[in-house]
Amino acid sequence: MLKNLSAKARIGVVALIVLIGIGIVTLVVILASNKDQATEATPIVKDVILFEDADGMLGPTLIETTVMVEQPGLYEKFELMLKLQQTYNNPFDPDEIDLSAVFVSPQGKEWHINGFYNGYNWRVRFAPNEVGNWRYRIVMKDKTGTNYGEEAGFEAVTSARKGWIRVSNQNKRFFEHDNGTSFYGVGVAYPWSVSESRLDIIKASGGNLITYWNGDYDSGGGKNQLESVSSGIGRYDTYKAERVDEIVDLLEAREMKMNFAIWPHDSLTDKLPGWPATWQKNAYSTLGEAKDFYTSEEMWKYQEKLYRYIIARWGHSEAIGTWDLVVEISGTDGWALGDPKAANAWIEKVHRYFKENDPYNHPTNGSRAGNEDDYWAEGYKVLDVSDRENYYGLNAAEYAKDIQMRWPRYEKPLVIGETGNIADVNTYHDAIWTGLSNGLAGIPVWWDITKMNDEMFTQMKAISTFVERISFNEAREPIALASKMIQQQLDKEQPIPYGKSATDWSQPDWAQANLDENGAQYSVKEDGDALATQMRFATGSFSQGAVTTYFNKSDWSYYDQLHIDVYIEQQGSEEIKVRPVLFPNNTWDEGEDISDVKLTSGQWTTLAIPLRNAPEYYWRNASITEADLKLMMGLGLKFYTVASSTSAKPVVVKFKNPRLIADQAPTIEVQESKGWVMKGNSTSYGWLIAGNGTAGGKSANIEGLGPIHATVSWFDPWKGEFIGDTAVESKGDRLTITAPNTSNRDVAFIISRNE
Repeated sequence: MLKNLSAKARIGVVALIVLIGIGIVTLVVILASNKDQATEATPIVKDVILFEDADGMLGPTLIETTVMVEQPGLYEKFELMLKLQQTYNNPFDPDEIDLSAVFVSPQGKEWHINGFYNGYNWRVRFAPNEVGNWRYRIVMKDKTGTNYGEEAGFEAVTSARKGWIRVSNQNKRFFEHDNGTSFYGVGVAYPWSVSESRLDIIKASGGNLITYWNGDYDSGGGKNQLESVSSGIGRYDTYKAERVDEIVDLLEAREMKMNFAIWPHDSLTDKLPGWPATWQKNAYSTLGEAKDFYTSEEMWKYQEKLYRYIIARWGHSEAIGTWDLVVEISGTDGWALGDPKAANAWIEKVHRYFKENDPYNHPTNGSRAGNEDDYWAEGYKVLDVSDRENYYGLNAAEYAKDIQMRWPRYEKPLVIGETGNIADVNTYHDAIWTGLSNGLAGIPVWWDITKMNDEMFTQMKAISTFVERISFNEAREPIALASKMIQQQLDKEQPIPYGKSATDWSQPDWAQANLDENGAQYSVKEDGDALATQMRFATGSFSQGAVTTYFNKSDWSYYDQLHIDVYIEQQGSEEIKVRPVLFPNNTWDEGEDISDVKLTSGQWTTLAIPLRNAPEYYWRNASITEADLKLMMGLGLKFYTVASSTSAKPVVVKFKNPRLIADQAPTIEVQESKGWVMKGNSTSYGWLIAGNGTAGGKSANIEGLGPIHATVSWFDPWKGEFIGDTAVESKGDRLTITAPNTSNRDVAFIISRNE
């Protein structure tokens, strides 16, 4: 029977027969020696990694193997560098050369790991999750056949690493490491230009997570997407891949994770108005239009190979936290100009690919845009993580509303993957503590690191100190604190707390005067206690410019007027007027001619804008109603001249001190305190905010804890330190807690049940 087989195959069969014989003899001896003992279940460990070699000596030939790390620690990289005898037209393409390895753990579990070509040679990367002796064997396949390397092994030793993060097996609303310890994300968006010094700042501030983009804006190498026009479709950009290698190494050294954004929205956008577009730098643009990306079968074939490459090159690393499959899918051509249903089907297909092919089981996530209406039920249902962005309501009430909308619908980790985009410590403080006390699996991720100042990093450090005391493996439910109502008197004049920074203001490009003589857009700068910019009214006829700022939903219904001081400095004689712009419920509404104020060069003028009882036809679109005042989301100034000169010089524009004015100081009814608590059977934690003044001495009720004797550990969320313990006892089903003396308006707490 053996004579019809190749020489190599005959040797393999003979070796197999011998090994089977040895195994049978060994089994008989073992059974004989243990016949009087109770049988115990033990793992089945293979003695050798065997493959059926149907084509004999055919297939690629491995001529050199270099072990890059002889004895890796637990969850540390074990890497092989391989050299093949054959050469290939496209060594990146697994249809030409498919290189992989099978690893067998000390307990007998098989891991099938794909290799990859890095532009110079082939590599296999793996990270062991068991201590002891591992064995492996290389598998090589091309169009000529399949071949195998010799079996080899390595020893994995102990390390301090905890492993990849995954959706917790103990509490599906949070993450845990592979070793079972809980993980709470303290992160910031750092999409490009990553540096060691800034990573050190994040780490020193208690951060453990960044969002990084596979985009076109990075510095320090890798300015293209991973699969770019420059690299060619089906090939991968060497510099980009090395840049990701570098960042992964930097994160590993700091025990930090990356939310790896595989498809930023601009990479899939070409013709969608109002969105940044880099589709023409994307290799897939050589196959068709951006609107067809989600439906094209040809593009999907290349996508599968790209995802395989990403997993093979970086999946081993515990620095990879989550695969962010697409960022703001509703801001891509395939959604907005194509078919949202097809885009939803695509996200399910990509998610399924990663679940079936990522042996490390990194969680998947993705997002729609950050507007209030951008609720992505289809994505939240499919992906491992429910990630909703928020650029519409940067206040505690809106963050809590969003989280509580998702909490009962999806039993999975909830995150806010992008929010902020302003450098304001109070807004940031409220966002991170609202997120924690309402059940987010990590603090809201601020967009981006350039909007983070020292005060904000101090707040990041404070919340990271607090969560060190909490195990997120315990199941908990978010509930609102309850307290009595009190009267609060407001000031007659209230400065608007938003739009203080130049970066909070923008100049829309549709306004001609906002562009210089070369078509470049002017931008707002800080100028002493004012904000300043330039405008160039030079169309030869009517010419206009504008500045706008957007902010949280704000309630202006207690006030009667809005005042803002305005200044211009001009060389020409054009008559320039200013009119108000408001954004009730995020809708542009500007004044009519009756609202205009003529400006005098070199002189400050106060623009007084009526919020109620405005003259007839004061507002262009509609009168501002009480409902509008409760939902104010922005303001602006529109400057114009009806007769301009084409040779007009730029005009200096300044503005400052927007403030709300009431005819009489209003009195409102507020809760003595408010906030939220994550209620657990053993340990609960939460955040209490004073309705008025400081939190010291303010009380709140927590319902549903049952009879309880507990200790409340109070925490100063501004200084980042615990400030004392209080013994408490419930009355029936209600527990009342009273904040200790503090000059802060808020305080955090942990409630530990006493046995």
